[in-house]
This record gives sequence, structure tokens and C-alpha cells, in this order.
Amino acid sequence: MNTAWKKYRVLLTAAGMAVCMTAGLLLGIGWSRSHTESMEVQAADQEMTGEEVRRDGADAFEDMRNDLYGDKLYKEAVPDEEIVKKVCDKYGLDYDTALAKDVTKEMYNYEEALWLAKDMGNCPLLTEDIGKDAEETDLAFSSLEAYICDIYAFGDGKAVIEGICGEYGIDPHKTVISDLTAEQLVQIGEKAFETSDH
Repeated sequence: MNTAWKKYRVLLTAAGMAVCMTAGLLLGIGWSRSHTESMEVQAADQEMTGEEVRRDGADAFEDMRNDLYGDKLYKEAVPDEEIVKKVCDKYGLDYDTALAKDVTKEMYNYEEALWLAKDMGNCPLLTEDIGKDAEETDLAFSSLEAYICDIYAFGDGKAVIEGICGEYGIDPHKTVISDLTAEQLVQIGEKAFETSDH
């Protein structure tokens, strides 16, 4: 028996390894299929319930914000003191102690609306209403439409703006960004987020 073992040792070892490797491969394939199916089911569930998708978007926002600012003070994370004070006043945050990670997606949307009104306030709502003297390099900041199309990487900015303006009886061709309220700008941003594929 000992002689037979020595004679066929290499073949038996190779056969044993082949059996083990095949079993491992089959287990791996089974796990992979199971994992893929569960991921597809989870993605389909999220797609079917808009609430889940929005919650995931809020989670992604919180992850991004925490990665960027961590435990930094909110007033240090945003360069515009006036805007930070307005956000803190509206949402009951303490200006001196509020952390950037305390700022929710809703608060950020309000902050962005205040920024748009202040820094891009004289810009038209629609790209077609940009003056002929506008510089090519600043197109993303030349109208509200160009800005939201750039931020949300989609092409339906005009439809979103016209839809919201229609709700309020506003002529988008005769309006600049600062003519809109912060709430209307937030509404446009939220609709653009919902409409885009992001």
C-alpha cells in the first residue's frame, strides 16, 4: 500500500486539488448568482418606491457632506457669512456651534437658493434670454437653466423652470433669478433633481 501511495501520490494529490477547486468554483458561482439576484431585487424595490430613492439620495448627500467637511463648523465650511446666518436663523441652528454635518439636504437646498439669488441674481432664468455679450466660458453661470442642467447633468432645465413658473404665473422670459423667492428656487432645484437620472 505504501508503495502504491508513493507511486500515485502526485496523481492523487492533483485529483484531490481538482475536486476541491471545482467545489470552490461552484460555491463561488452559486454565491455570486444569489448576491446578484438579491441586488437586482433590492434595486427594483427602490425603483418602485420613490420614497426609498429619495432616502438614498439624502443618504448620499449626507455621506458626501461628511466626507467633505467632517466635524468642521458650518460657518467655516461655507464662505458666505450672510448666507450661513440666514440658514441658521431659518432652521434654528446656533451660528457659532453648528457643524457642517448638522446641515440637512433641505437646509443645503435653501443655502443654494440664497446663493443663486445673491451671486447669480441678475442672470435670466432661461438660456435663450442670455444677452449676446455673455462670455462663452461662463455659460454654466449665465442662466438658471444652464446652472441646473450643469449641476444635475440633464437637458430638461427649461421644462422644469417653465413648469414651476407656470404654477406661480411668472413669465420666465421677463424674470431674473433674484425675482424668484428662495422657496421657488428650492422647488426648481428639487424638481430638477427628481427629473434627472441622478
